[in-house]
Amino acid sequence: MEGQTVAIYVFSLLVGYAPNGVDYAQGYRAWILRKLPYPVRYIFAEIPRRKDIEFYQELGIEEEEMLSMHHFFLDHPGLRLSVRAEDKLEELKNSLLITDVIYNGLEIHLVKNGTVAAAMILASENRDCLLEVHYYNQSKLIRTEVYTDRLAYADYFVTAKSEQGLYAKTTRRIYYHSDGSVAYEQIFEGERFWYLFPDGRILTKSEFIGEFIKRMNLSESDTVLIDRFAQFDYVQPLFQGRGRTRMIAVMHAGHYFEEGESAYTVNFNQDYNYLMKYTGMIDIIVVSTQQQKEELAEKLLEYGRSVPVIRVIPAGGVDKLRQPDGGRRPCSILSVSRIQMHKRIHWIIRSVIKAHQLNENISLDIYGSGSIDYINTMKKMVGEYQAESYIRFMGHRDVTEVYKNYELFIAASTFETLGLSIMEAVSSGNAVIGLTVKYGSRLLIHPEKNGYLVDFVPGADSEEEDRIIGDMAERIIEVFKDRDRLKRFQMHSYKTAGEFSSRMVEEKWMELL
Repeated sequence: MEGQTVAIYVFSLLVGYAPNGVDYAQGYRAWILRKLPYPVRYIFAEIPRRKDIEFYQELGIEEEEMLSMHHFFLDHPGLRLSVRAEDKLEELKNSLLITDVIYNGLEIHLVKNGTVAAAMILASENRDCLLEVHYYNQSKLIRTEVYTDRLAYADYFVTAKSEQGLYAKTTRRIYYHSDGSVAYEQIFEGERFWYLFPDGRILTKSEFIGEFIKRMNLSESDTVLIDRFAQFDYVQPLFQGRGRTRMIAVMHAGHYFEEGESAYTVNFNQDYNYLMKYTGMIDIIVVSTQQQKEELAEKLLEYGRSVPVIRVIPAGGVDKLRQPDGGRRPCSILSVSRIQMHKRIHWIIRSVIKAHQLNENISLDIYGSGSIDYINTMKKMVGEYQAESYIRFMGHRDVTEVYKNYELFIAASTFETLGLSIMEAVSSGNAVIGLTVKYGSRLLIHPEKNGYLVDFVPGADSEEEDRIIGDMAERIIEVFKDRDRLKRFQMHSYKTAGEFSSRMVEEKWMELL
């Protein structure tokens, strides 16, 4: 044991971003941390929308474990909804002198003399509960109330004009205690805003976060897990207000890129620039593979940085091997990832189109969400090749039980620290094709045993891209050419998955905490 923990605080849950691998790793880890005899709190640095809360619930983080910085200053900081819509409806009908009520799905419009005076928004997961109330004056939005177990805060608007036309501009937000008194306020001016407290203090966003961290009363018996560092306002105040609290940084992506490995950066990953600069503030860094541990220590020394304790704990583990309920769809391929340029989904599409020319039974289903522009570009590519009949975009969904229905999993990402989707694929007995990239592909894909690795050299030009796509197409054709060999590939994937058991990951976290 490296210290006795009393409470664990995890930074941070995202608001307004597309789901990514860090989120799924947090959800997986939540299942493990819940077995520990300590309270765990997952922090929202921004005000969570209901769909953000529901998303993390689906991943395995319970609502009672989530903590919003903005709700923390209220005397009712919980996020659970409990205000009965029926009670609020009766109250508003009387107070607003409503003449008609119109029900429209999750919305209830309250009409006064032919004009909508208010609109109640119901919770999608429980229509008996109230989520928001919008108030209008002459069809213009003037106030929105947001509820949890009672009124949490209210936004106030003025009608403003932009190039796109008139819109409701937020000018003020008031947060309320359970008795209706004001807890604090936010004042908005353009892109800037300030927090106003009843004692007269006016705080910036960084100062507000600092106040939150101060009131958390972190002690040396607490543990803070930081999953994200880039462009998040909480990191610096957290470092400043940590005291003797144990700080553990979890690195979910590669720390260092050679030229061409990442579409976004060269050398230190921009997501970890702040961490790399202040490694002396960190007690432990957790990485997913032994190779990354060794390379991280080497780079920190090379750049003259402090090298903290580095522990290897995979970002996920295999809870069980999943067998298909019936037969797998012949010659079926799936891709599962956040859909961004560095995942190189377009390489997969082009390789499948080439392979389909020689085997018309080959099909590809692409699971995931991400960049709309990139998705539209790929859909246009599929249309130009008239490949819509065998290449489908399946969107974002829970794919836990989906892999087992396919024969082959394919990935073209140029960097994967572990590759949770590859791990899920091998645990469902998929044959696998990927690139020879760091780190997870080399751990989980064993050439000629459960699939193939296609040579990848960072900094590929168009000619090299064509070579990679051609090689991937050849490997796809090869996988489906021999059914007996395919069956052996699938059995070896199951064997490989057995080496990454959830129990092993759980034991490593138990030892650390």
